[in-house]
Amino acid sequence: MRDFSDAFRVDKMRSGNAAFYLLKEEFENFLLSPKRVDVCLGIAKYFYQLDQFGEAGSWYETAGKLILAEPSTPAAIKASSALVEFEKALDCYTKNSDEDAADKCSVFIRELETACAPA
Repeated sequence: MRDFSDAFRVDKMRSGNAAFYLLKEEFENFLLSPKRVDVCLGIAKYFYQLDQFGEAGSWYETAGKLILAEPSTPAAIKASSALVEFEKALDCYTKNSDEDAADKCSVFIRELETACAPA
């Protein structure tokens, strides 16, 4: 897998859309790879840099869902890792003034916080 910081610099692209399509292609190439979360986070960061917060939030949320779907990781670790990504998604949705997406994301966050709470 290529290094996203070098391969897909938004400032080197003619447009943000070019960066998106290249990153999306990389994501599709790594759907079955352990790197798919990293690819997803790379896409989210680039949308964030382009101030396209709704798209960035969606990709952060996707990363969180991929983390939760990982079968070999203990549940508490998955919940803790996914929580970080859902919090980033919520921040993006708030910046984008998308109340519906923010509300749905907040529900995930509350559930993950409960899963992370000590017994």
